[in-house]
Formats: sequence, structure tokens, C-alpha cells
Amino acid sequence: MTRTRVYVDGFNLYYGALKGTRYKWLDPVRLSARLLPRECAIEKVLFFTARVSGISDPGASGRQQVYLNALHTLTEVEVHFGNFIAKTAWRPLANLPVANRRIDTPTPLILSEGNYPVTGGKGQATLPVGSYPAHGAKRKKRRRVSPPLPDALIAEFHTMEEKGSDVNLAAHLLNDAWKGLFDVAAVISNDTDLVTPIRMVAAERGKPVYIVCPGRWQVAPKLRQAATYVRHIREPILKASQFPDRLPGTNIVKPPGW
Repeated sequence: MTRTRVYVDGFNLYYGALKGTRYKWLDPVRLSARLLPRECAIEKVLFFTARVSGISDPGASGRQQVYLNALHTLTEVEVHFGNFIAKTAWRPLANLPVANRRIDTPTPLILSEGNYPVTGGKGQATLPVGSYPAHGAKRKKRRRVSPPLPDALIAEFHTMEEKGSDVNLAAHLLNDAWKGLFDVAAVISNDTDLVTPIRMVAAERGKPVYIVCPGRWQVAPKLRQAATYVRHIREPILKASQFPDRLPGTNIVKPPGW
């Protein structure tokens, strides 16, 4: 048997394969066993994530905690936390996707599609107002992004950034390789920030590395080049890799809607 460690980029996995599906109640050990050859003895699954904020969804942090409790029942799993940072930022507004939708200003209004003159800053600018295709709809070919005009309308928006998970994953992958803690590694992510550590482990340490791409995406070409093998997460594998609705011997129950 081949000593194997699996490194999971939790948010990359979620947004690439789980969001909007019925498979969020995922057992990463079962998933890894179905993705890798039988000779891979999975000794450790390192799961990298951050505690979510309840700003946009008050129930999100509670559901995440239930899932973390489920992960802690698996002796093979180690959970490593990064951080979420909430902040606001000012950026030029290229498009306002509110055509024929209500805008909750002090006096609610609805803008139809078109170009609107905007006065402010260095003078008058044009604000294009349009609507984006619905989630899941077939999108047109990605348009070329132009730089903002000097007098573009500036808007402040709220954003959440997840920090630390990719750095933590890279550090543990390299450290474990140099310490000889595995013969084979698998990285579940499609983040090109991980190209260099994966290449170093595969090329300089001579240890095979599987890159496991979440199912909705194509493998980033640079990751494909750096890794030894490539795997994809497909729906049948997700379906077969779920925790039971209630974990035996515990009061941990799958969150409603999952």
C-alpha cells in the first residue's frame, strides 16, 4: 500500500462542485477513496477552510459548524482554518445589473435598460444599465474587458475575502513532502496559486501528485502541467461519498436542505 495524504481546498471544492447541489454533506475520506487508486492508503485528509460569516445568510455559520462537527468524527481528517475578512471597497462601475428591477434607495425606482448620463467627478459620464443572464443560463462568449473611463461612476461595495487557506495548504504540502510523511499526495483544488508547490513536490521530491479538479471546471492548464495525474469530481462520486443523514452514535444530523 502507498502512504497517501489528501489536501482539500474547502472553498474551491464548495464553489466548484457542491454549491447548488444536494451533495454538501460530503465525507472527504470516502470521496478521496473513490478518486484515487486502490493501492493509495489514505492516512490523512487535511481540510483547509475558514469560518463563514452570517452577514448574507444568517444560517450559514450554523450549518458550517454542523459540518465541521461531522468532519471531527473522522480520525483521518485535520481541519485547518484561514480567515474571512469583511471589507468595503470603491471601484469603477462598468455595468449596473438592475434593468427593470427595483432599487431600494430612499425613493425606490426602477431603471429600464439603456445608457444614462451621470453628472459628477470630472463631468458627465455614461452609465450602461443592463441585465446579466440568470444563474445556470447559457452565457454568451466572454466579452473583452475594457479599462474604466477616467470619469466612470464610482461605487462602494461590500465584499468578503477568504484569506490563508491556499497558503496553509501549500505550506503543509511542502512541509509534509520534505519530512517524508507521504509517498503520494492529492490536492483537491483548481487554484493556480498552488502550481509552484505542486511542481516542487512532484519534480524536486519525486513524489507523485494528483490534482483533483472540482467537477464544474476544466483543469487549469498550469496545474495540469505541474501535477503527475489528474482526476475530476463527478456527480456519481459525490452521491456515493455522502455522510449518513445522522452520524451513528452522535446527535449530528445533516442540515435541512443539504
